[in-house]
Amino acid sequence: MLHTVKDSPLNHHTLAQALRYMEAGDRLLLWQDAVIAVAAPAWQARLQPLAEAGGLYVMQEDLQARGLHAALGQPLTMAELVALVAELGSPQAW
Repeated sequence: MLHTVKDSPLNHHTLAQALRYMEAGDRLLLWQDAVIAVAAPAWQARLQPLAEAGGLYVMQEDLQARGLHAALGQPLTMAELVALVAELGSPQAW
């Protein structure tokens, strides 16, 4: 299953909640304000295992809009996201 998180992990608990409910083989997409998690050291440590397993995606446009680069995870374009959703089915939005 693909989980999507859009809220900043500095202001909301949605990323922590999504990580708690993820099962083996699930994937996570960070987009909108959630992309700042890849630049926050505390969140980098929590996301590292998921990134190493190939299960972490980050919206490239949202990174660019915030002046960030993907320290973790695989950057996705909107077209790549559409293809991923077609492959995995409807995502669980947090």
